[in-house]
Amino acid sequence: MKDLRRYFCFAAALIPLPSLAQESNLWSYSCDHFLHGSCLRIPHGMSVSYEAPADFGLHRVHSDGREVVMVYEGDAPSRPPAGVPDVTLGMPGHLLHAFKVREAGGVRYDLHVSSSVSDAMSLHLTGQTTNAAEQAALAAVLGGFRICSFKRSRTAQRLVCPRRSAWGQALSAWVADEVVEKPLAE
Repeated sequence: MKDLRRYFCFAAALIPLPSLAQESNLWSYSCDHFLHGSCLRIPHGMSVSYEAPADFGLHRVHSDGREVVMVYEGDAPSRPPAGVPDVTLGMPGHLLHAFKVREAGGVRYDLHVSSSVSDAMSLHLTGQTTNAAEQAALAAVLGGFRICSFKRSRTAQRLVCPRRSAWGQALSAWVADEVVEKPLAE
């Protein structure tokens, strides 16, 4: 009985560890917020709101009352900033161009995802940071971003999302201004 009690005390002490470890590598965890053709793993302590003002959707990720990132999904995203993207990532049927624009008082991050699939909506992710804490929050959210696909049959369709994010680690490192050992373009 004494050994069993020690085991449960030890196990209880370890429970918070996975949640703390999760913040640094959300690309390796399953999604918990689904969009049309993509999904996110939302970091602990953050929330998501959704609105459909017209024929498009806006997903907003919030932390401590502040918008961390806004995801537009629809057929008419904003145009990418002029110039060469800081990051270009690809996967079959999808291409991501990411731009970091330094502005007075902060940095704006624009990520544009286009698809060669005819019924896939374009995605435009935007975030703005003014300090290291906001930058870390944005890096965590983008670390959990991934592209999904629809599997269709005659009578149904289902969204299939990868368990691990192909782009998450590279996007998280890009936002955090870290050097990534593997090339960013895949």
